[in-house]
Amino acid sequence: MRKRTATVKLLMIVAMLCLGFGAAARAQYTDWKAIEDLGGAQEFLARRAELMAQTKTGYTLLFARNEIAEATHYREDNDFYYYTGAQDPGAVLAMDNSTGKIYLFEPQQAGRTAQVYGPNLLSQPDEAKKLGFENVLPIGNLDLLLSSALSAHPQVDLWVRLGFPDKADGARAEVGRDHAWKFAHPYHEDVPEDLAPAKLLAERYPMARLRDVTFLIDAMRNIKRPKEIEVLRRNGKISAEGDRSAIAHARPGMHQYEIEARAYDYYYSHGAQGVAYLAIVGSGKDINTWHYFSNRNVIEANQLVVFDYAASLDHMTMDITRTFNISGKFTAEQAKWYAVDLESQKATIALLKPGHTYEEAEAAGKAVFDKAGIGNQWYGWPGHFVGLATHDVLRASGPIKPGQVVTVEPIVEFPDKQMHFRVEDTILITEGEPEILSAAIPKEMADVEKLVGSEAKEK
Repeated sequence: MRKRTATVKLLMIVAMLCLGFGAAARAQYTDWKAIEDLGGAQEFLARRAELMAQTKTGYTLLFARNEIAEATHYREDNDFYYYTGAQDPGAVLAMDNSTGKIYLFEPQQAGRTAQVYGPNLLSQPDEAKKLGFENVLPIGNLDLLLSSALSAHPQVDLWVRLGFPDKADGARAEVGRDHAWKFAHPYHEDVPEDLAPAKLLAERYPMARLRDVTFLIDAMRNIKRPKEIEVLRRNGKISAEGDRSAIAHARPGMHQYEIEARAYDYYYSHGAQGVAYLAIVGSGKDINTWHYFSNRNVIEANQLVVFDYAASLDHMTMDITRTFNISGKFTAEQAKWYAVDLESQKATIALLKPGHTYEEAEAAGKAVFDKAGIGNQWYGWPGHFVGLATHDVLRASGPIKPGQVVTVEPIVEFPDKQMHFRVEDTILITEGEPEILSAAIPKEMADVEKLVGSEAKEK
């Protein structure tokens, strides 16, 4: 115990010597408005306490991203953000699960780094305390803490994410697929950045027992907390109204990216900090590419358009798709299959309430496809969970639970006819009836036809 106390004192002294300047400016990437929207520092403290109550032994380590993506706003690692609220490249959260002591380790900003890029939380102890971090230390001190703990107590548990991370527009499995693409290339990084911490910890501390915290994180993230639900409701409205505005301005002869641009402008002008994923505006020969992102082509008269786009608000995502004829009127064949897709979606949504399973809801949607003679087009559960990631943690299976947020997006398509129909909403599971978070944009056929180009026609 004396050794641990001495180590902590040493860490604190080094930290104080490394503080560059006071809290004249705030950390550039940490969004205090988002933190307040999600329940304030006390909410993130509660999340950390809940996780430590489950891990119980050793230390939990969560790592922030260590690089800033090209030409886009910085978005923190989802798991790190979920327990800290902080967005600071290179930071590490360390929690002593047995004592409840929490440390935040931050890169030291040399030279004019803080002036040019803004100070991180290491330079702003008062700001860090507002987030509930009393112990903010230079990143180099993490190994001082670990080596002390592991030398005094061999076989200490280190709870780290041994699974893949997820990201705003990709599930853990999809990030794993991205890594597989890298591994297949003869010139690639040895270990992707997001997998490096676990590898390095195992190499540096063979006496430690690495334990996977991923499944505990996923169980917590899957059930949305009250403040998260409030944010999701707001994002559902912003995203749906942005998409509605884009469709209202749609007309033959415009480029796909013009539809994207209209929605993007609405999201940002109504408070969103980013987008949940790249816009899909598929038409013509592009329409049967499910994740078509280029959006550079002209939309010709009477072509179908699949428009799939939504915002990111306070780190919470949304997912919405609507399909329409750019000229404002479905053909008879298009109308037939749109109706099938919508009926299937509604049948699935109707069973999204406690007391049912996702398998039962899926069966209800598939029955509509079977009745229409296209059961071979059913590919399993027609959607995914939503939260910090658009394709959020866990798969939709088993009992339906209040607080889960899930999409329903059955797909009907005929590639030889350049036809693809997808009606997608994001649904909140409640104690009673399912709540459609994206209800502000119409999906009934007559309403969709009326909406297309309605504002463009008025000018």
